[in-house]
Amino acid sequence: MLEGLGLSPEQELTYFRLLASPRLSVAELVTLYPEWTAAAAQAALSGLVELGFAVKADLGGTAYAAISPDVAIAGLMRTRINAARSAEHAVPELMTEFWRGRAAQSRDFVDVVTDEPSITQRWYQLQLAAEREVRGFDCPPYFADPTDPDPMELDRLAAGVSYRVIYAEEVLRAPGRWRDIEAGISAGEQARVVQRLPAKLTLFDDLAATLPLIGRPGAADDTVKAVVVVHRSPMLDALSALFEAYWEQAVPLVLSADGRPAKAAPMESLDDERLIRLLSAGFGNDAIQRALGVSASTVQRRVHELMERLGAKTRFQAGLILGQMNAGGTRARPPAAPPEVPPAEH
Repeated sequence: MLEGLGLSPEQELTYFRLLASPRLSVAELVTLYPEWTAAAAQAALSGLVELGFAVKADLGGTAYAAISPDVAIAGLMRTRINAARSAEHAVPELMTEFWRGRAAQSRDFVDVVTDEPSITQRWYQLQLAAEREVRGFDCPPYFADPTDPDPMELDRLAAGVSYRVIYAEEVLRAPGRWRDIEAGISAGEQARVVQRLPAKLTLFDDLAATLPLIGRPGAADDTVKAVVVVHRSPMLDALSALFEAYWEQAVPLVLSADGRPAKAAPMESLDDERLIRLLSAGFGNDAIQRALGVSASTVQRRVHELMERLGAKTRFQAGLILGQMNAGGTRARPPAAPPEVPPAEH
């Protein structure tokens, strides 16, 4: 019960005995626990005094009395909080030493974490260390159920940390993923989507990034084997630049007014630019529907209208035309329909 406060099992047993007795001596404690030595009993009582859970009850120092739990626990909590604040103030100096050591051995800017508990612990530590922004490529593989909203992200968003996430199209098709995505966007996450992502990546401020190591794709060992943690280095700068490049090309994800992406939105609210970017990137109707937060019939109608304006017979041809427009530096807007030319008079 009290181990989380730093009490050993022996100290916890002793404290409960003290709560039930006006006072207790080393000899009486040994009588209660014959397997204990006098030295062990004395250590338990002295430890409780140091933690603020007991006091010496006589001038000879042979008897001890309990301090009431409300006073003892509150006092210990204040002590721990003050110690944590003091440690937090030492972080800049400690980080200076950390990076000085990394500079001396530049190859050590990469850590490899191999067991799942350590991977999870490092993930949460890095999220807590981020003060400004967390950026990520969201695609398989996953360490936990991806359909469950991440409570850590929601807490950090509430604390003012910005989250920018790029989702691969396959994530939008995964059953149940919209519950997590909706929760993040509703809490302030900036979300975008692309057709493919090169890797799963998370960046924490400019402090570190994580990348999973997996087995051979398609083989029996296509699972996460380890996670690489990249610290401040040219490699981290390159990963940051990669994220920003994908962010510029990605299409924003939106929710409908009631927060459900499957609900239809009025046609007037659709942005042609986002529809064109999705179509030119090769997205199917289902992905476009989820990205824009509209109905399937609305997507089909708008794509058909766009194909007519482009003079394209198929979606593939429309994508080629839009790709050529983008490659030529033309803003990806479909050309207006040519004016009708009256027939020549004879």
